[in-house]
Parts: sequence; C-alpha cells; structure tokens
Amino acid sequence: MRRLFGLILLLFCATLGAEQSLEPIFTSQSRVLAAPDRVIVRFPHQAAKRAVTQRGYKVIRDIQQLGYTVLKVPYGQVDETIAQLKAQRLVQEAFPDRAYRMAYIPNDPLVPNQWNLFKMSVPAVWDVTQGRPEVVVAVLDTGVDYRHPELAPNIWHNPGEIPDNGIDDDANGFVDDHLGWDFAYNDRDPMDDHGHGTACAGIIAAVGDNAEQMAGVAYRCQVMCVKIGLSSGYSFDSMFAPGVVYAADMGAKVQSISYFSDDLTPLLRAAVDYAWSKGCLVIAAAGNFDEPFPIYPAGYDKAVAVAATTSSDRKASFSNLGTWVDVSAPGVGIVATTLGGGYTDRFAGTSAATPNAAGVASLLWSIQPNAPIEHVRAALEYSSISLNDPVVGTFTNYGRVDAWRALNLLPLQSPWYPVTPRIHWISPHRIPATGGTITIFGRGFGWDAGAGKVLLQRRQVITLAKPVPRPQPALQVLEWSDSRIVVRVPAGAVSGWLQVQVRGRTSNRHWLTVASPATPVATAPSDVGIVGRYGQGAQLSGGYAELLEADGKTLVAAPRTDNSKGIDLKLLVRGLDKNTVSAIACEYLRRYEGVVNAPVESIQLYDFSSGSYPYGSWVEVFSTRADEHAGETLQFSLPGPASRWVSYEGDLFVRIVVNTGSADARLFIDKLWFLWQ
Repeated sequence: MRRLFGLILLLFCATLGAEQSLEPIFTSQSRVLAAPDRVIVRFPHQAAKRAVTQRGYKVIRDIQQLGYTVLKVPYGQVDETIAQLKAQRLVQEAFPDRAYRMAYIPNDPLVPNQWNLFKMSVPAVWDVTQGRPEVVVAVLDTGVDYRHPELAPNIWHNPGEIPDNGIDDDANGFVDDHLGWDFAYNDRDPMDDHGHGTACAGIIAAVGDNAEQMAGVAYRCQVMCVKIGLSSGYSFDSMFAPGVVYAADMGAKVQSISYFSDDLTPLLRAAVDYAWSKGCLVIAAAGNFDEPFPIYPAGYDKAVAVAATTSSDRKASFSNLGTWVDVSAPGVGIVATTLGGGYTDRFAGTSAATPNAAGVASLLWSIQPNAPIEHVRAALEYSSISLNDPVVGTFTNYGRVDAWRALNLLPLQSPWYPVTPRIHWISPHRIPATGGTITIFGRGFGWDAGAGKVLLQRRQVITLAKPVPRPQPALQVLEWSDSRIVVRVPAGAVSGWLQVQVRGRTSNRHWLTVASPATPVATAPSDVGIVGRYGQGAQLSGGYAELLEADGKTLVAAPRTDNSKGIDLKLLVRGLDKNTVSAIACEYLRRYEGVVNAPVESIQLYDFSSGSYPYGSWVEVFSTRADEHAGETLQFSLPGPASRWVSYEGDLFVRIVVNTGSADARLFIDKLWFLWQ
C-alpha cells in the first residue's frame, strides 16, 4: 500500500543532509513504501500526546485542522513504533508516512505547438477573460521555478507576510512564507529542484502577450507555490496533506495536483474534504497505468479526477480510465516551462492533463469570482465533451474539458442546471433483512442532498385503477456527492427498485435484493463495460448489469489480437469496508467458446498487504480448466485475512487471465458475485 505518486524520475541524488536526502523504504511488516523515520498519529487526548513526547518521540508537525500529528521515530522502526503505541493505547490512529510520486511520462522534444489550448476552446474564452490575478491556483508539486521569465510575473505573494524579516507576520504558522511554503524540506523556499512542478505551473499560467514562446491556459491568474515533492520526485503524506490544507487556508481557489497513489489512509481524504469545505477545488491526476482501478487523491468524491487525451481526442495510451475518472484533458506533447527559463513541447502524462483542467477551472472563477465551488465543478464536468474512443469506448464519467462550453454553462448553475441523474451501479446489490449500508455510484446527483432523495420501491401492485408502488421504509442518506451516495437501508425493507431523484428528475433504476437475515452482502464488479480495454484488438461488451444475475445476459470478452491470444480481464469491485469485512467468497458462472489446448483459467486478486498497486502482488485465488464447468456456478472463498484484498477506500481489484490459444475464442460471464461478511 505504498504512497507512491506517478512516475519515478530519479534525476539526481542531492547531498542535502539526512532529512533532505530522505528516500522511502518498504516498512518491515506492512510492506508500505513510506518515510523511514516518521509516523502519522491521531491522539485520543492531550495526555496521550504528552506521554508519547515524554517517551522521546519528537513532534515534527501538528496538522491541527485535521487533528493529526507527525512523529519522528527511530530509522526503520515504523511498524514497530505503530504497534507499540497502539498496544499502549496512546494513539487513536497510527499510519506510516506513505510516499507519493509524480504522474509524469518523459518524452523527447518537438516543435512547440500548444494544440491543447485550441482543443479545449481556450482562445474563445480569452475574448472574455484571460484570468484574474485575484484567482490563485496552487501548484502542489516539486516546487515552482519562480524566477522563470514566463512565471515570475504571475507568482503569488502572500500579502500578509513581510519578506525575509524572520517573523510570522500573518500568524499562520509559517515564517516568511511570502512565496508559499516548502513542505518537502520544511522551509520558506518553494523553489523547484526537479522540474515537474515548473512544467505544471507553466501550463496553467505562463505569461501571455509578452512575445515569449507560450501562454498558459489562464495566463493572468496567479500561481501559489506549494512544494510537496522532494528532488527525487517523491512526496509523503506528512508533506502532501499539510500542503493541501495550506493552499486552502491561504485562499487558493484551485489546487493542481499531478501526484497519485492507489491506496491512501484517511489523512489525505480529510485534507481534500477540508479544501472543499473552504471552497478550494482539488483537481488531480488520474494516473498513468492504463488501468480501470482508482487512484487517489483523484478518486475522492471531492476531487476532480483527470485522464489524459491526445490531439485526436483519443485516450492517451498510458492514461487510467473508468467511471471513477471525472473528466479528461490534453496530456500528450504539451508545451510547458522548464527549469532555468527553458521550455519543452513534450511534457506528457496525466500530470500534463491536470493543469490543463485546472487552468479552465481558474478561467471560470475569473468570470464569476464569487461562484460556489459546486457551480464551478458542475460547469467544468457537465459541459465536457463526451468522447467515444474507438478502442476503449467511453473512458470517463463526463468527457473532455471544453472551456467555452463551461463558460456558457456556468451562469446556468444557479440554482441548478437540469441534468438527469444516472446510476452506474450499486454496491452491495444484496443485503440482509436486518438492513445495511449501500453505495450508489453514478453521475449528475448534484451536491445538494436537500434537493434529492433515494427511492426504493417494491414491485407494483396491479389494481383496477392503475399500478401502485408498495411503500418502503425511508432510506437514511449518510453521504451525498455528485457521483456517489451512501444510504442506510433500515430493517423491514424488502427487495425493490432503487432510483435517485433530483429536483423532479429521476434516474434509471437498479434492483436491490433484501434476503434472509443471515445472508452475506454481495456485489458484482463495476467499470467493466469498456470496449477493447484489455489489450491490442481485444473486445469487451457488457458490464455490471450483465454480471448481476444468472439470466443468460452475459459479459463477452475476446482475446487480444497480438501474439498472446489471451484474455486478461481486469474488474473493479467497490463499496466494501476494510475495517469490518471478515470473509469474502465468490460465485462465478461462465462458459468459453473456441479455446484450444485445454488452457487454465486463473482468477487473481490484488493483495494490498503486499504493497501498493502495481508494485505488490496479484495472487491466484482460484484456477480451473477453461473448457470445463460450463453452465456451473463455481464457488470459492478467498484466503484470509479478508482485509488484505480491500483498499482503505473499499476497492477490490480482480483479474481473470487465460491463454485461450485462439484469437477466435470468447469468454461469456453470466454471473460474477463477491460476497462478504
């Protein structure tokens, strides 16, 4: 479960001292990639904190807004310290200080060509606004070269701080932070010593109309320098989360974050939620693994996840995808600023896509400086252009960002733009009669829980007059966002159709099964209805609905057309609870056609206890011959502990691999359930 973001770029090793040359290690027991000498804790009370410090643990940083503290521990003793503090009941929570890395893919230079601006219709918006200096975009990265001639005029300066006087003039806890703050090395100088952050800053706000080489998307907005990355490219929770908090507290309207990891502790979720509460929109890279599996912070409800596209509006080959990804933006061959006053035209990755989307959001706030965060986000997402990639089909929840369409939609967000909500799937889809909590994934739910409701209706009773839905107990809404709703179904409810209704508009419906009291909950994988996702020439049709019941409606997968002639199907299960799940089992009904040489079918799950994806291990949990058991429901249990298969966010990654031996082979899956207790 390491805390690693993007692409490792070990450009050089600086001899900066023990703290500054910090490199992550795999912790001894949890196998997390983390800082070797720090842990993050939440104390139950101040007496516990005093007791810990009296034992010799040094407090490096208090993140007071989130209630977490960073402790320095003996080198390499991360897991041991956590176990000791928990055993002595001195901490309420304790985590390794996980590492992050950048979402950047290096490329060779090309002739400068800012195709991204025209693809996103930015020049049309420039006739209305080129941005406003009052709109500040925080770049959370390896720092920013604030002396770069294309960036220096647009660098944010803290108005409450007198430079270099050694005094915390604005009493924000940071001395002389007139240019921002360096959370990587904990000093006042956020100068970039890597280059990644400088590139992202230039895409957003490189100065325009100055006879220089390039212009940023919002070239009159200001850039706040928030350094969270070391010169090696790594970042850690203890750098990342305080950076998010700082940017929100200091007035940034947008945060551009081109870092990612697959599995996070609650610390960063708390930071992203905090930024949202302050009206600060976090826009984050969806990652560069070409996978349907969520990564974070992009995968959080209150962050905008950004995939990367090419100049022909295709999904970039490296970009992650899925309905958990909100939008896409140009991310290949992007002109960007480099260290020392230079430029490149080959910056790429979801690292490049993220500042493009952040720049558009900044333009929207430049047009309406007082617009609520919900309106800006809705305009950015609802106006995006839906893309149907010829290989992968629809690969984001909304589409590719378009500045002109967003500008025209923004005024219509008051009080609400009329979109029809859509449910993609629910998890679990079967709960016991004693009730339970379910998560509804979709789009267009809006951000106002008071304007919507979740309906659960039994099958209709036919009367002489008209069909009448049978009443159900009211559902309790626990969480509500535009793409995710969590509700509690009370005891006494019965099976029925689940729908979301927002301001009179009603979504499609999904069947929720309420079974006998002792039944485990169950769900089918989601994010599988992506055509051709799984390799060169591979075809895939169907998805969640086809896997839900043994009804003859199947998901169909074909092999790759390259030399492998194999099927490698990757599926996502969501909505589990890592803290409470005690056992997981699978029910699987499928058949193969056209396989040769009696190939073995392997079902694998990702083991989060072995490391963060993809640096840990896929573990085979079941195998059988592909030409056997057609029409039979295969049942098997996952080896314990069950929590090893579940991420902190409740995700479970599944893989079905078979060398079919023939390009004409087909896999038909009628039912695939994961049941847990």
